[in-house]
Amino acid sequence: MLLNPLTLHVPKNALEAARLFKELEDVKVLAGGTFLLNSLKLLKTKGTKTAKNVLSLAKATDLKGASLNGGVLTIKAMTTITELFENPLLADNLAVLRTVCRNISTNPIRNMATVGGNLTCRYTWTEMGAVMIALDARMHFLAPDGKESAMPAEDFFKNAARAEQLFTHVTINHDPKSTVAYRRVRKTMHVDVPLLAVCAHTTLSGKQWANTRVAVNNGTAFAQRDYTLEKFLNTSRSTPDLGARALDHLTKDIYDTRSSEYKQHMFRVSLKSAIEEIAKG
Repeated sequence: MLLNPLTLHVPKNALEAARLFKELEDVKVLAGGTFLLNSLKLLKTKGTKTAKNVLSLAKATDLKGASLNGGVLTIKAMTTITELFENPLLADNLAVLRTVCRNISTNPIRNMATVGGNLTCRYTWTEMGAVMIALDARMHFLAPDGKESAMPAEDFFKNAARAEQLFTHVTINHDPKSTVAYRRVRKTMHVDVPLLAVCAHTTLSGKQWANTRVAVNNGTAFAQRDYTLEKFLNTSRSTPDLGARALDHLTKDIYDTRSSEYKQHMFRVSLKSAIEEIAKG
């Protein structure tokens, strides 16, 4: 048997799922399955304890889809990576999501994997964390009594991506006036997961940077903001040497933690390139 014995629960909607998520002991949520099933198999192979209950969201159709209302994009948890990639709503600052989706694994995986699974799987290297933080996204959760709560994506990842309630959707403001640049370096030629990723999001008034958010995924910790770099950029104007000057204003701990010389170099190359892309308009 590939998996240890478990009980599979298949709720019909988000509220039923939220109740089961609270009531069941030793439970894991099954979204697309690309992370969880491999994890359960690996844990069994190692002789490690696995979850007794699995909560499948496959039939919770109210957790699927994406929409844009009142200038806010809502992406529900069970929306697949392919469905998000193909969504025509991804324009302006939201277009970076299409780039991120394209970077995720292969077509068969993207057809199964979900936005919710990518955000809540608790692997530090997953693709979407840095972009969600840079876009100032909000994570939404549903309690068993039907009450909804929300928190900034930045706070969610500061808490090591722990979800005490059922994650239902993420919301992002559509801002045609802002600009986003994203860079990602794969781990190796043969292992296509991020070694690192950086995302810069700002509003330019003429050449002046404002409201800048720079989110960094160093692959060894959850995605986080570089406040030192943001402060420098928010007092800067776009000039040909802005990318190079910005490299003297980094929160070094983010980039140096468990980093090789190559990785530190690629961080600098990626940041410089992203900043120059925005500066050039």
